[in-house]
Amino acid sequence: MRRITVIDPSIAGISGDMLLASIIDAGANVHAIQEILHLIPEHYSRCKSIMLKTENVLTHGFRACGIDLVISEEPQEDHEISANQFIAATTRIIQDSNLSQPASNFALNSVRMLVDVESQLHGTDLDETHLHEAGSADTLADVLGVAAAVDSLDLFGGDIASTPVAVGGGHVKFSHGTLSIPAPAVMEIVRRNQIPILGGPEAIELATPTGVTMLANLAKEFLTVYPTILAEKVGYGCGKIVLNSSPNYLRVVIGTRLEGDSLAKKTVQMLETNLDDLSGEVLSHATQRLIEAGARDAWITSGLFKKNRPGHILHVLCDPQDTEKLSRLMIEETGTLGVRQQSWQRLTLSRDTESLKVEISGRTFEVRIKVARDESGSIVRVKPEFDDIRMIAKEVGLPARRIERNVTLQISRKYEGE
Repeated sequence: MRRITVIDPSIAGISGDMLLASIIDAGANVHAIQEILHLIPEHYSRCKSIMLKTENVLTHGFRACGIDLVISEEPQEDHEISANQFIAATTRIIQDSNLSQPASNFALNSVRMLVDVESQLHGTDLDETHLHEAGSADTLADVLGVAAAVDSLDLFGGDIASTPVAVGGGHVKFSHGTLSIPAPAVMEIVRRNQIPILGGPEAIELATPTGVTMLANLAKEFLTVYPTILAEKVGYGCGKIVLNSSPNYLRVVIGTRLEGDSLAKKTVQMLETNLDDLSGEVLSHATQRLIEAGARDAWITSGLFKKNRPGHILHVLCDPQDTEKLSRLMIEETGTLGVRQQSWQRLTLSRDTESLKVEISGRTFEVRIKVARDESGSIVRVKPEFDDIRMIAKEVGLPARRIERNVTLQISRKYEGE
């Protein structure tokens, strides 16, 4: 069994505030969210202040959580910002926050995807792309708020899936004129990430670029029906528009996934490219960037190419919806002219990340533990996160191998008999 979160935008679509509200309704820590929102004015000069308010609202007779972001910021015509400046501000906020590494990666990847799509649609480089709606403090609040909310419920350690996205229909007016729905940015994001969409159920905009971008960076599976799940928490996030035919809410379900087999089966993409003219420093940087951008794994092997030239092969394992994003990143970081891809079937044990308090040299530390279980829930393997081992070793001034041995012993006592 494995933890799973199902995001359901199949009826009323998805927006940044709906996603944030639904996770709050499912039990996210509002204080942790407000904490990161307070950092936005400190690092984003266009924003002067920001405050989150939540309330219970009724939509077609159903209760849901509604949020209101009270923001004071300079008008966009008085304070234009480039895509690169927006990314830089996001990076500074993340560095000043308490977000975990997965949450930080999610937030930064979401902002990068948003501005990259804007850049592509307008045919400009990032430093020449000036943001309008996408460059508002509201966008930062949605992305960073969701990062903190998901982090507070420890959902990044489990599976996250989604149903198809209802996008609405008709036309929408914004800074570049009147366009058909889904808007170009939404269409490009769902195309890149192979997110299934549904027209309707009403002729209005139901899916926003910010909402769809965050969904692309959260969900690794898109399902037409719910998986076999034991629901533990359910959250409803209300949108601002009143729909004629249905409640305007986004539903999030958190629970335990029941697998029919001892090994989970999943399709992944293998990306490869041959490189014969790069330094070790550039190869190392490219590999790290790919991991940060969402690759499941990335590694380098040696190869012998045309004219007996020695070189390297860069391998990247990723989810299907990340194929184009990571292929583009491989090309940008290495200068290669092409990337090979093939689909692989991957069989894995159910894996979760848990936290364990350990005693080292009279002090208490918290260590992340990777726990692999079989179909029955029995533990097959338990392993401490080495980054935490390294941090403790630095703190207490002892060799990492001694810390690892000590922590492993305490883990064995904790999980003995499970």
